[in-house]
Amino acid sequence: MRLALFILVFAATFAFADTKKFMIDLKTGDMESFSNQLLIGVPGTIDYFTAQGDTVDVAVVIHGEAYKFFVQNLENTQYGMDKKLVENQEAIHKRLEEIEKKYHIHLDICMSGMHKKGILSEDIYPFVTPIKSAMVGLVKWQNAGYAYVPAH
Repeated sequence: MRLALFILVFAATFAFADTKKFMIDLKTGDMESFSNQLLIGVPGTIDYFTAQGDTVDVAVVIHGEAYKFFVQNLENTQYGMDKKLVENQEAIHKRLEEIEKKYHIHLDICMSGMHKKGILSEDIYPFVTPIKSAMVGLVKWQNAGYAYVPAH
């Protein structure tokens, strides 16, 4: 009897669970905004919905000035001169890796802009996926039903 009740409650809970899908349009080069929006805000949002019984799927389209946070070989790029970035790179990398692994976030980076800034695919972190352009990524995720969230 208890087992049947447990299964019924579990099934009812699962039946009302929803999948929240959102896509971050990340283009900020400001370290504080980046940290608040991606490193703190996204995990907090995921944890909130997960605590409500929902599943969450998140994509991030990286372009604009946000490239610098996803470059592992700063010395090969124009960002190697940014002392604050260089000082914080290890902590940023560690946090990005933790978030990507724990929450399975899709991190897409615009190759068109990367090439304009002289960033090669081998200069970015291996858990970041180069895509043709930010526009392609934005359209792809929105057409897949992901809510658009701007991050400037």
